[in-house]
Amino acid sequence: MTLINEFFSTPIAAGVSAVALLLISLLMRSDRNRRWVLLLSLFLYARYMVWRALYTLPTDDISSMAVGGIVYLAELYGLCQFCFFAFQSSSLTDRQSPPLTTYPTVDVLVTVVDEPLPLLRQTLVGCLSQEYPHDRFKVYVLDDGHRDEAKELAAALGCGYLRRPDRPRHAKAGNLNHALRMTDGALIAVFDVDHIPARTFLKETIGFFDDPDVAFVQTPHHFYNPDVFQRNLRVGNHVKNEQALFFRTLQAGRDSHNSAFFAGSGGLFRRGPLKEIGGFQTQTITEDIHTSMALHAKGYKSCYLNKVLSAGLMPETFEGYLKQRKRWAMGCIQVLLRDNPLTKPGLTLAQRIDYFGSIFYFFFGIPRLICLVAPLFSLLFRTSPIHADTVQLLLYFFSFYIASALVMRPISRGSRNPFWSDIYEIAMCFALSAEALKALSAPRRERPFEVTPKGQRVKKNVSTELALAWPHLLTFGLLIGGLVFGFQRLQQDPSEPGLSISLFWGTVNLLFLTIAMLVANEQTQGRQAFRLNRDFASELFVDGTSVPARIVNINQHGAGLSLEQPVFTAQDFVTLLLTSPGGNIVRVTGKIVRQERLPSGRIAAGLQFTDLDDATKHVLVDKIFGDPTPWEESYRLRPGISSSLRSLFNALTVPWRSFSWDRRRSLRLRSGVPCKLNTSALLLTGTLRDLSFTGLSVSFPSRLKGSLDGGLLELPQVTLKVSPISIAHRRRKTSVRFKVDSIVRGEEEWRKLHDRQWRQSRPHAHETVGIDS
Repeated sequence: MTLINEFFSTPIAAGVSAVALLLISLLMRSDRNRRWVLLLSLFLYARYMVWRALYTLPTDDISSMAVGGIVYLAELYGLCQFCFFAFQSSSLTDRQSPPLTTYPTVDVLVTVVDEPLPLLRQTLVGCLSQEYPHDRFKVYVLDDGHRDEAKELAAALGCGYLRRPDRPRHAKAGNLNHALRMTDGALIAVFDVDHIPARTFLKETIGFFDDPDVAFVQTPHHFYNPDVFQRNLRVGNHVKNEQALFFRTLQAGRDSHNSAFFAGSGGLFRRGPLKEIGGFQTQTITEDIHTSMALHAKGYKSCYLNKVLSAGLMPETFEGYLKQRKRWAMGCIQVLLRDNPLTKPGLTLAQRIDYFGSIFYFFFGIPRLICLVAPLFSLLFRTSPIHADTVQLLLYFFSFYIASALVMRPISRGSRNPFWSDIYEIAMCFALSAEALKALSAPRRERPFEVTPKGQRVKKNVSTELALAWPHLLTFGLLIGGLVFGFQRLQQDPSEPGLSISLFWGTVNLLFLTIAMLVANEQTQGRQAFRLNRDFASELFVDGTSVPARIVNINQHGAGLSLEQPVFTAQDFVTLLLTSPGGNIVRVTGKIVRQERLPSGRIAAGLQFTDLDDATKHVLVDKIFGDPTPWEESYRLRPGISSSLRSLFNALTVPWRSFSWDRRRSLRLRSGVPCKLNTSALLLTGTLRDLSFTGLSVSFPSRLKGSLDGGLLELPQVTLKVSPISIAHRRRKTSVRFKVDSIVRGEEEWRKLHDRQWRQSRPHAHETVGIDS
């Protein structure tokens, strides 16, 4: 015991921490050292837990022992979870697509229930655009919604249509199994209705099946819309998608153990092995992981191609996100209780560890909830779960916490921001705790398969938000109250055991809880569909004149353009020229809905497409989703500790940041041109304050009386018919905003006036300039 006490003495502990952190910072520079980095991090974590067990558990009375023991078990869960993470991420495969030597027949199955048909259409177009002999694959719509509109869409696109005749059972697994009986392709590709494959999907995955032991190939899920954390907290690309860690790191690590599993979409199966295990497994509501485990138990291989070859949608709302995660939690616990990977015959030891680790993860809700409320026992009831010296606690705790933050960037290959795992788990812990208890209480009960809503247009619903966030709000109030009482007691007795630790712990929990709680605050969606960042050369035709343009973002409804100069036109519609993937020129009609000047001096313009025919829509889908290269480029940014801390701060400031959509059509420019307003009752002289092609603002030197409707505004060589929009009296002056109804005389001079004002204003590009509707 003397040696143990010496090892855990403060000087030696500080030295060990410093050496370990130094080694980690040196070793993490090379991916070849990832195992050593993980071992050192695991050592610091295990050392902390041993120190907690030996020196910090309270023994004052039964209540303090019970509280201390429960909190320690919750922390021990975290250590176990880190062990699974280290095992799965210690060695990653980096497979490359093998060349095609044969062309087996493929059935491409797209499952749908009640999702929007435009979502289904673009997925089918992506499936039909495969760079694979068209007589060797067939696309099928698997419709569990029994909609005639889906049947008509499938027929119009030349796809097969399958509908179960009986009352649909076993949800997605039953739908797929019905399709297995109705089709005969050697390989089966599976896509959710919102996952659009790149045109190279089949070409890059089929070569793996040259090995007769390969039962399935899985590719990463990439999401082209922000997840609820990125969206509702408005942190954008500064925070990685919450699922990126699993698909970019953990699946590649599992692949080194031959235990990467089918993720529900973006996978390709060999028909024979599937038939051998009775098709997709229907005993649980997570048919993907269960089917994979059954195939591995039969001795078959899987391959994980860590390259994005399809793009899908994340749930757009916090409600949809929780619904999806509760289904995953329920299904994985069902697998544990009905087909335990630890005892299932045929699995290797590594496969057992990987599958059990994936299931074990979904129990995190209860330990996370315990750690979230743990400081309240001390702050409110004077029952501290930890008896420790503050300096020592910080030394042991922060050594492993800093180590885990340091290693997250290299180990995850930039797919997870440090500190954000805490936010994700706190946001889900209440819902998943209830789901885990529900699954454990009735393990044999058949659970309904709840479809994750996709393709929604997000709207504010305060009652729904409160219904989802009330446990967070209640805990928030308790933590506020506890911290107030705690600081009052600290002033009275600064030496009270454990109080300072509980105050620090409670403060950190409050900050993380606040961010997690704000995720439920839905941000209204201004666009009909999410725009994808792209960089395409294009050309605008405005009033018969060509204007060079670059597309910076695009969807099937519109595009964001970067222009060298603003567009001055009274026309409602312009034409955008695009080059299709096949090299053909496609003309798209659209309406400019906004223009604004960027700090760089260029113009950002928004174009809304109008009257697109089906052929043009298909070209757009192929243009946007067909090339997988941009998806891979989005993973090059690898956030570190400093950027992650900034993102946490930004998330905390969401309620104080304004958010608005700018929908003005024409750039507004400052002006000092004299003018005259001529109405049936008035003749006024004024000065233009600013102007755009569709609107202007005029300052008059006196207060106005009488109607301004039906007025003609006289400028040098230009006459405009205008209508007043707003009138503001300031002292003796009057400012009037007008809408330009038509150009009565001098359209070319009106255009030249705008061009002169634009050129004169360019040196002041750093100033904020308004734009007119």
